Order: sequence, then C-alpha cells, then structure tokens
Amino acid sequence: MVSVITALFTNNVFVSVLLAGSVSQLVKIFIFKFKYHRNKKKSKNNNPLEFDFNDWIVTGGMPSAHSALVGSLATIIWLNEGFSSLFFVVITFSLIVLRDAIGVRRSVGEEGKLIEKIAKSENIEASKFRYSLGHNPIEVFVGLVIGFICAVFSCIVF
Repeated sequence: MVSVITALFTNNVFVSVLLAGSVSQLVKIFIFKFKYHRNKKKSKNNNPLEFDFNDWIVTGGMPSAHSALVGSLATIIWLNEGFSSLFFVVITFSLIVLRDAIGVRRSVGEEGKLIEKIAKSENIEASKFRYSLGHNPIEVFVGLVIGFICAVFSCIVF
C-alpha cells in the first residue's frame, strides 16, 4: 500500500492534477469567504472564516476548477511527451470540458435562476433550488492559468 501511495505522489501527472484542483478550490473558497461573503452564518466562536468541508465541493465561480484540472493535465502531458497522440486526446477532452463549463452548464444555471425567480414570484412551494452557474470566460481562463502553473511546478519538482 505504501508503494502505491509513494508511486502516486512521485508521479508528476498525478501531483499536477491534484495540485491544480486543490489550488483552484482554495482560491475559490477564499474568494467566496472574503468577497461574496458566502459564509453568512456565524460559527460558535464568531469566526466568519471557519472552514466547512462542503466548501471543497462548491461549483461555479472564480476560478474554474474544471479548467484548472484539464489545463494542468494537458500541460503536463505536453511537457512529458510533447505533441504525442495522447496529448491530442487530452486536448480534445479538455476542449469538450471547457466548452461545457462555459456553454451548457452556464445556460442551465441561468435557467435555474430564472425558474427559482418565477417560483418565488408565483408563491410556488418547491424544495430548495440547487443549480450550478457554470463559468464565464474569465473564470475559465484563470483556471487554465492555475492549471498551467501547477503543471510547470510539478514538472520542475518531480
């Protein structure tokens, strides 16, 4: 078991993707906590910066973790293998993920907001609305930059 864990954490592809996902989510948490005041309820010790595990899985917003992950993966594969067949497979996969983050998920999120607004204005009882807003192009770009930096860092360190 130790050898498997060692193999994972000495593999620059794994480290790059893990780092990109973690960094992008941490940045997103800090932005939500400071700028958007997402943590509106006060903790027992009145600390508005108290961390909640659910913060790790928040979707939408700045930066795009999807973009960071696929940007990191594409960059580290390119750094390791150059313009190989695997690189072009990863680029194709990445473009699909990026298009989905900006297009489909964004549209569905905006429609969700509109449905919630209509339901509230018409006093329609519904369970709590949960929808993801997807990302705008700037959020995707920042995610890609984070992914690129994490991949270069992983390649240098490992």
